[in-house]
Amino acid sequence: MDTAASGELFVSDNVLDDAELQADGLQVQPSRLLNAGRGLFATRAFAQGSVVCVYTGEVLESARAWKLADKTYLMKLGGGRYVDARRCPRVLARYMNDCRGRLGGFNVTLDKRPSEGRALVVALRDIAAGEELFVDYGRLYWLAYNLLHPESPVR
Repeated sequence: MDTAASGELFVSDNVLDDAELQADGLQVQPSRLLNAGRGLFATRAFAQGSVVCVYTGEVLESARAWKLADKTYLMKLGGGRYVDARRCPRVLARYMNDCRGRLGGFNVTLDKRPSEGRALVVALRDIAAGEELFVDYGRLYWLAYNLLHPESPVR
């Protein structure tokens, strides 16, 4: 049995359907972004500055994080710490997409907390029910992505 630092059992992503991926005020659904797969949507309103959800997973130190073959859900927290939600499909924050300035822009940001091994997802503005949550993955993410996926239409 494999568990995250929080004690959460790792579950394969493809055994959960969208109906199972919901929490207070949030639901995973097909993204509105082309080629993005699933996205995270608000099912109720969130006020600017409120914590929408939390990005958690397996906490790793830099040396171990950089050895991972799949860094899809790896987030740098700072202070040499990373959090990897790759094997934690019930961590809804992992379904947020980067809209690259489209569809109204970013509506959440990350309050990274290395000492806690997590990042809070905070509303940048008031978010209405039905909106997809978009976060800025950062310039380095997209540089690496485009090197690894030169055929991708996403830039």
